Amino acid sequence: MSSESIDLLWDSSINELKQLVHEEANHNEPNSKPTSINDAFHHFAKLYASYTIVLSNLNRCYESSVHPQKRLDIRTALEHVICRVINLRRLLVKWSPPNADVLVKDGSTQPPFQWEYSNLSKVLLELKIAPTKLETDTPAFYKEDVSQSTRDRNIVVEELLMEYFGTNTKPVEEKKWTVVASSNNADEKHCSPKAVYEKENKLIDNTPDYSATKIQASTRGHMSKKKTQGTRQWVGGFVGMNNDGKEVELEKLESNLKDIRQKRKEEQSYCEESYVNDLHNLKDVVKDEEGFRMKVELREERIRWIADHVVSKNSLPDSFEGFYTKDEPPKVEDVTNADAKFKASAKGKCTPVDTKAKGKREDVVVEIEQPILAGPEEILLSLVESIDTYDVRWRQRNVGFERVRSQYHDAELAKDLIIRDQVKNELTKGVEDKLLSNLIKIKYMQDADKKKSRKDGKAKGKKVKGKKAGGKKEKPLPGANLPGIKEMQVEEMLGVLVQNGLVCIPERHKVSDLIGGYQTERPMFPGIDKQERWIPDNPSAFHLRTSIMDYGVLALGSETIRTSMQDDEHVRSILFHGPMGSGKTLMAQAIASETGALFINLSPSTIDNAFRGKEGATKLIHMAFTVAKVKQYAPVVIYIDNCHEFFMGKSNKGASSDVNTDMQRFQKDLLIYKNQALKKEDRVLVIGCTNVPEKGDAKLLRWRGPTGKPEKQGFFERSLYFPNAHHADRVVLWREFIQRRLVEVSKHAKFPQVDYNALALLSSGLSAGEICSIVEAVLTLDRIKRSSAEPLSEDDFSRYFARRASDEERFLTFNRQITDLDSRWKSIHMPKKEDTKEKM
Repeated sequence: MSSESIDLLWDSSINELKQLVHEEANHNEPNSKPTSINDAFHHFAKLYASYTIVLSNLNRCYESSVHPQKRLDIRTALEHVICRVINLRRLLVKWSPPNADVLVKDGSTQPPFQWEYSNLSKVLLELKIAPTKLETDTPAFYKEDVSQSTRDRNIVVEELLMEYFGTNTKPVEEKKWTVVASSNNADEKHCSPKAVYEKENKLIDNTPDYSATKIQASTRGHMSKKKTQGTRQWVGGFVGMNNDGKEVELEKLESNLKDIRQKRKEEQSYCEESYVNDLHNLKDVVKDEEGFRMKVELREERIRWIADHVVSKNSLPDSFEGFYTKDEPPKVEDVTNADAKFKASAKGKCTPVDTKAKGKREDVVVEIEQPILAGPEEILLSLVESIDTYDVRWRQRNVGFERVRSQYHDAELAKDLIIRDQVKNELTKGVEDKLLSNLIKIKYMQDADKKKSRKDGKAKGKKVKGKKAGGKKEKPLPGANLPGIKEMQVEEMLGVLVQNGLVCIPERHKVSDLIGGYQTERPMFPGIDKQERWIPDNPSAFHLRTSIMDYGVLALGSETIRTSMQDDEHVRSILFHGPMGSGKTLMAQAIASETGALFINLSPSTIDNAFRGKEGATKLIHMAFTVAKVKQYAPVVIYIDNCHEFFMGKSNKGASSDVNTDMQRFQKDLLIYKNQALKKEDRVLVIGCTNVPEKGDAKLLRWRGPTGKPEKQGFFERSLYFPNAHHADRVVLWREFIQRRLVEVSKHAKFPQVDYNALALLSSGLSAGEICSIVEAVLTLDRIKRSSAEPLSEDDFSRYFARRASDEERFLTFNRQITDLDSRWKSIHMPKKEDTKEKM
């Protein structure tokens, strides 16, 4: 993008942002009419789509811009927009339209029910935008912020890996499939027609006539093929359909694009370095030119305040705290209390109910929370500030006849925004120190003139005993005082984790590597038509990508965004559940790769038999979470594969022989450290994956809230279901994997004319991982070389398709448990015991 295009895109993004903030400001006015859940969802969905588009545009501006001061202001606006997108994601999940299982039919107010997979089709049609517009890339400044710290951390990890394992790489172990043909005679059935003919005619006459016939046939075939190929090239050139040279031209364009991006990055780093260096020089210039005038003004202001203080209080001040608080409005406790009560009532807190009286049935009116369309005041004020900053500093410089084309920093603007404040703060400290020293001397002289007895001085100096301030202390973590742990440094803990193979270097992946579209599909399994309850559609790859980006990447990558998020938006743990090969581990590695996170692998296969003994489990969990909380290693992803083995309930223990029940010893410590140790400011995300979630206890897997003991709160705050790809996505998967494999093996290989629709139809029930394994097994180097003589067909792949029973029913059952859909349905549709007794 050119600098002019960047400025125009930035201007249009700010205008769109201004319109959105103005629209939200209209909803801040009090409204007596309650808003329905459907209307609230539609409102939040429109805002989510609009803010996401603004986010993508601002990210493009930041990534392409060279001007260092512009990039700083674009980044500030981008951070505020990301906070609003994360906030709207939570509102979309919370105020999702009620389904048939949770719909209240008696006419009473509908309570909210959280559902992760929002249907945005109506909003997309209304705004006339494609679903791909709602998928954003990782903000460019995420990796820029942690680039140096990530390099330093990776150097330490690689040195430790080299010391213990003899290699500086340790990838995450992924499950592989053994691809086997479906029948013993597969080779005979799918070999070439030429081979079949030779096998059927084993007794071949070795006479000279037969040999001459074979030579003539091969020669004529070769000449005919060559003549046909020349005719095809001539016809293709005549009609302009030849591909000769286009592949080379495409490679040149790709290499040129890489060179342009690399040059743009070099320009950005050069301009930023020159800007930082110039700031130091400008500080000296401002001190020389304006320092004396600033010092005089600062001194006169404080002397004037000291005089007023002496007149009003008849004493000299001890510090300058009153000088900075003199212009603040007085705090009115009654107003704040009333405002707090109003907010509490707006949130819809339930009225207290006396549950101690048994046998008495009273009609108690319980207030149900209603949706509030007004946006958070802090986020809206920050957005308004970003808009005002653009209007004042950049609008005239970016658009119009007075547009500034230079991409280097503006020295005068730097003086106004940064330098003068820095110089003023430095001079203020010196002025106040001198005035305070003079005040102390004056006080000492006044005290020397007064005659006071030592008893009075002692009486004034007596300390009054009272109760110690402070509330209830938080319970210490289980491993804080264990022998051998208390004295360990964080670097030593990291070394122990690396030595036991618990720190991995994930492969580079992106969230966009989860292939699939927007379309959803209804699950299919035997007896689905007999189901009387609501059956949700399987989430699409689009829903999963946007959820992972909002919960994982956007919320984890920036410390500023992480600390500015509200408490109910803070997601510390996510559960990925679905069949094998559906992309769960891929997305866990993508989150770590996109944010530059340290990857700690606490999977059962990685822990194995390590950390035995009475305190072994506590020591491991304490070291892992202590390392994760250190800022110099942030961000951190703690990955737990087969997490159901850690969270098996009492009823599930010993239910299956293939489950490692030894991992139960880590359960209590995992719950305590995740719920108690991880705070809002910690950039740590725990990701659990399982393909048999029903073997775990849903009560332990689902986080119930911050109340109660940490080990009783549950673990995962969000859960995402990764289903097998449906038909349309399988078409894309087959095409993508085949073309990718051909490019890996041979860059000049031609893409085959395979019926991908037929492959998708025949591979129903296969996961993306199984499809990828089949493609790798079929497209060997030898098979690709023979593809010119024996073109690829669907038969090459179909012999590896295996039929098995559908798993969608058990995942549907678990989804109903983990989302609390079962309990809500029972409370609405199942009659209570008291009601049945009255009817009888």
